[in-house]
Amino acid sequence: MKTIDELHRLETELSKATLPREKEAWGGADVVISRRHPSKTTKKGFYPEFRYVVTDYAHELSWLFVALRDAFYAENRFDGCSKIEFFGRLANAANRYLRRSPNPTAHFLCAAVLHEAFAIYDEIEEKTFKCLPVALGNEIVDDYIDEALRTGYVGTEKTIAFFKEHGVEVNDDED
Repeated sequence: MKTIDELHRLETELSKATLPREKEAWGGADVVISRRHPSKTTKKGFYPEFRYVVTDYAHELSWLFVALRDAFYAENRFDGCSKIEFFGRLANAANRYLRRSPNPTAHFLCAAVLHEAFAIYDEIEEKTFKCLPVALGNEIVDDYIDEALRTGYVGTEKTIAFFKEHGVEVNDDED
């Protein structure tokens, strides 16, 4: 399976009435997807705090994270450092969408994340994908990117236009 072929297969899922779901919320590479906010911890440990995506659509988003992990890992595109940037960027895209949308839907949440995945794919192919050699405090390069320089998810309208250019209508029904 080629990564780009899998990305195109995943985008067709966005037009379906129901998105696939994972049984449980996903966690890995310092990212946690959950339906509930994390409990506050006062104990500082060696490992940094996780990057959380808290959404009612945790199961749908978890499905997409698993599918994207499998697509990118199939061609060994990441190492220990770059996987933190990859999943962190996907989480950042999800959180940007959730912050900006008064009425989020599972389809548009997944579209935002998939749009970001396409941008990451292009950067990898162009050899412009950047990651920190050490992610101190769970920081990633994407945390410091100016909004005007983003090529992935920057807003719902641009994401809808991106997928329309690919011939995909994102299902906009309420979930």
